[in-house]
Amino acid sequence: MKTVSACVGIVAISLLLNLPAFAKKDKGQAYQIQPTITAEQAKAAVTSALPQLSLGKPFTKQGKRGDIKLEIPLMWEGKVVGRMRLNPLTGVVLVKGQKLEVQKLSVAPEQATAAIQKIMPNLQVGSAWLGKQGEWKVPLLYQGAVITEISVHGQNGSILPDWKAAKDVSLFGR
Repeated sequence: MKTVSACVGIVAISLLLNLPAFAKKDKGQAYQIQPTITAEQAKAAVTSALPQLSLGKPFTKQGKRGDIKLEIPLMWEGKVVGRMRLNPLTGVVLVKGQKLEVQKLSVAPEQATAAIQKIMPNLQVGSAWLGKQGEWKVPLLYQGAVITEISVHGQNGSILPDWKAAKDVSLFGR
């Protein structure tokens, strides 16, 4: 009888010790809201907004290692809806996620704006995927590579502002 209760006690303790491991996997994320519009409708919303996209004022910011980052905000109806990153040495647009460690800026803001304005007519809209809060993420492609993404509201199909990019514009875009 003692061995049965000892085994039950050991199993109970091991279960209790393993419970926090299960809780960590969830990371406290709530369930997302199911979108009512389809991925095709989100893609169509971005496609129709594409001709109305404009460029904001280019700005630079400094990374953690002292590297310079050159960015240009994408504007739609007066809101920042995305950003494009450029190589600070050459002014060439960077693929989303591409990291450079450049310590100096060799491109004038006017050159950066001119380079992006040249590629704007050649932007294409890619396939949408579902974001963490139930919004659609629709990529903009240049020469087949994702250079930025635009968020579309999953319920009403409106273009959403990019709050992180807008914050960077307010902090660094003087």
